[in-house]
Amino acid sequence: MKKLFIVLTAICCFGVTAAFAVDGGELYQKRCAKCHRDGSESSAAGGDVVLKGQSAGEIEMKLTGYVDGTYGGKKKKTMERVASGLSAEETKALATYIGSL
Repeated sequence: MKKLFIVLTAICCFGVTAAFAVDGGELYQKRCAKCHRDGSESSAAGGDVVLKGQSAGEIEMKLTGYVDGTYGGKKKKTMERVASGLSAEETKALATYIGSL
């Protein structure tokens, strides 16, 4: 009985964690699509960087760099504001999604 309780508790914990996982695609639509559209062919309004073709690692490094001041381009102030509102988990999910475009 004790083993069954432990197993059921573990299953519930993992299930709850998965239920609260961040959806990078949904986050992209809420936070990025207004300027970057679908991210595939054109740059953001007034920018010069196309998202498609960049790896998840590159995107994560850039988003983190906007927050800590080690990265920035023409739209640095805008991106600082957007990136600073992301948790580490959201940054990773967003980078993974963009890297898959």
